[in-house]
Amino acid sequence: MKSRISVPRLALRWATAAVIIAALVVTSAIVANRSLFSAEHAVQSLHQHLLAGEGAEALGLLGAKVPTGDAVALDGEVLKRTQAGITDFEAQKAETPENNPDIRTVVAKYKADGVDKESTYTLRSTGKSWLFFDQWAFEPVTLPTVKVKANTVNEVSVSGQKIPLVKGVSTLPVFYPSITDASFSTKNFEADTRGVVVTGPAKKPVEISLKTQPTKEFIAQINSKVRGYLDKCAAQQVLMPSGCPFAYHTPSRVNPETIKWSIAKYPTIEVNYYNGAWVLSPLKVTAKLSLTEQDLRTGSLEKKTVSDEFSFTAQLTTSTSEVSVVPVAGSED
Repeated sequence: MKSRISVPRLALRWATAAVIIAALVVTSAIVANRSLFSAEHAVQSLHQHLLAGEGAEALGLLGAKVPTGDAVALDGEVLKRTQAGITDFEAQKAETPENNPDIRTVVAKYKADGVDKESTYTLRSTGKSWLFFDQWAFEPVTLPTVKVKANTVNEVSVSGQKIPLVKGVSTLPVFYPSITDASFSTKNFEADTRGVVVTGPAKKPVEISLKTQPTKEFIAQINSKVRGYLDKCAAQQVLMPSGCPFAYHTPSRVNPETIKWSIAKYPTIEVNYYNGAWVLSPLKVTAKLSLTEQDLRTGSLEKKTVSDEFSFTAQLTTSTSEVSVVPVAGSED
């Protein structure tokens, strides 16, 4: 005869198995709660959304107020670029403030373009789901802002995206952490890239002030126009070329055919920004004159070559792509 397991013994085995399974489920739930449903995990999830350029998801998770401004850095490729320099992001173990068991403070440590930085997040418990799993919500904050300032232009590039300026200024809400770069480059003017790292909310905007510099092409245009003006002056076979900075005075008679001007040294072009406009520094030119003079008393002829330095100025009218140079004849130093 086959032996049979008694009903009580079978029930005991099933009960033991159920207890083991329940214990495993509870243990797994506790482990999952600590890793997947923790305040630290919420911070890591926020960072992953930012890396992916998922601004709507990140904003929904963070629950932050968005201040007025150009929202170009809050989504898509621009958002990704603001996160490109944020590396080694790691949320540290959450801390519980005294007398407030529903609050967790999480410090995230990372590198911003290789420099150690950190950001702090505050989260509040909103209960549990499925009895075991904690739910956390970020405490409401207002996103920080970056103010970009530039003179002479009405458009700049922010993290690879061109944005307009209003009276030389634009304000952009940004997530944190983030790295915002700004620069601009036109035919005549440019500004080197400047960047700021934003690590958390701030009462005042973080400013990027771009310093405008003339481009080499801009200086070359001015130089070409000034040289052209001086060459035309030198082409005049008179002692006092019309509208020109140089002249020669003599009591002797001069045969116009012997008059020959040339430029021995052209001016050095130096442009500065002053009182809302680009201005040329005073210009100096060295002009050489060859001629034959005739003494009025004796009638003798004498060949001469003289060289002197003369000064003049020029007025600039500029835009991002054009430049006008209007010389103003000066006097001999």
